[in-house]
Amino acid sequence: MADSSADRRRVFLAYRTVFTGPHVHIRKSKKVREVIEQHQGSFQPLLRDFGFDKVVEIVKTLLDQRVFESELKAKIAFPELFQTSAARDVQRNESENDAARSVAEALEELTSASEPSEPAAKIALSLYPSYLPYRTQHLILTVAQRQLEECCFDFATKWLPSLLEDHKWDCAEAAELTKWTRTLAKRCDKLPASALDNCSEAPPKEVFFSTNVLRHTAVHRLPTTARGIQKMIQSASRLAQTLGDQSRASELENLHLELGSRIRDMELNKNFLENRLDEQLQAISEQRAELDRREREAIATMLQEDEENKLLIGSFLEDAVNITFGRPDEAGPVESINVVNGAHESDGDDGDERENAVARGLL
Repeated sequence: MADSSADRRRVFLAYRTVFTGPHVHIRKSKKVREVIEQHQGSFQPLLRDFGFDKVVEIVKTLLDQRVFESELKAKIAFPELFQTSAARDVQRNESENDAARSVAEALEELTSASEPSEPAAKIALSLYPSYLPYRTQHLILTVAQRQLEECCFDFATKWLPSLLEDHKWDCAEAAELTKWTRTLAKRCDKLPASALDNCSEAPPKEVFFSTNVLRHTAVHRLPTTARGIQKMIQSASRLAQTLGDQSRASELENLHLELGSRIRDMELNKNFLENRLDEQLQAISEQRAELDRREREAIATMLQEDEENKLLIGSFLEDAVNITFGRPDEAGPVESINVVNGAHESDGDDGDERENAVARGLL
C-alpha cells in the first residue's frame, strides 16, 4: 500500500536534518539503513510508530525523488510546508523584530553598567522567533569568539608586533575580543594597504566593531534568536576575511551556512506546526459555533415544550373544572331556574302536608 502524504511529510521533516551535504546523494538501500541506524536514537518515536523498514523505504523514495536535495522539489512534494498566511508572516516578522529589540536593549543596559531587566513574558500562539538550545548557542558563540581572538593575535603578530610587546600580550587569550578589535581599529589607518582584505562596503572600523555584540552576548549569557546568532557568525566571518585569515574565514562562513540550513529546517517544521494549529483552531471554532447553535436550539426547544406543556395542563384543569362545576356560561341561569322551581315545589308540598295533618286531627 502506498504511503500517505502525511507519513511521507513526517519522515521528511524528521530526516531533512540528517540527509544533507553528501548524504543527499545516497541511493542504495543498504547505505540508507546505515545512516538511519546511526541516528535512530534521535528518532525513536517515529521509528516506533512506523517501523524501521517503512522509514527506510520512505527515506529512499524521497532520496530518489531528490526531495532532500532540492527545495524546489520539496515544495512540489509538500507545498503545505512552504505556505504561510499574510497574518502569520506579519506576526513572525514582528516577533523577530521584538526579540532583536529586546537583545539590543539588554546589551545597552549592560554596556551602561546597569542590571538588565527581565524580558516581559509574552503569550502568543506563535513558534517564532526561532531559538536554539542555549547550550548550543553558547557553544557556537564562544567557539567563534575564540577563533576571532586567535585571528586578531595572528594578525597583530604579523603586522603589529610592537603592539604585542607594549601590552605584553603573548597569546590570543591575553585580551578579550572587544579589546582586540578596539585596539586594532585604532591602528588600521596606519597599516599598509595590503594588510586588510576588506571586500565589504562597510568601513574597516565598522567591520571590527560589528563583532562586539557577539562577545557581549556570549559573556553575559543573553539568549538570542537563531537568526541573530547567524548574523553574528556572518560578522565574525567578515572580520576574519578582513584580517586576511582565509582559513578561519572559510570555517566561520561554513558555520554561517550550516546555521542557515538548520534554521530553515526549524522554520519548515514550525510552519507546518503553526499551519496545522490554524486548521485545528478553525475546526474547533466551527465546532464551537455548531455547539453554540445547538445550545440555543436546545434552550429554545426546552422553553417551547415547557410552554406547550403549561398550556396542556391548563386545558386539562379547565376541563376538570367545567366537568365538576359546569361551564360558567351555562351553569348560572340553569341553577337559578332550578332554585325557583325548587322553592315553589317545596311550598306546595308543605301545604299538602299541613292539610293531611289537620285531617288526622294532629293540628
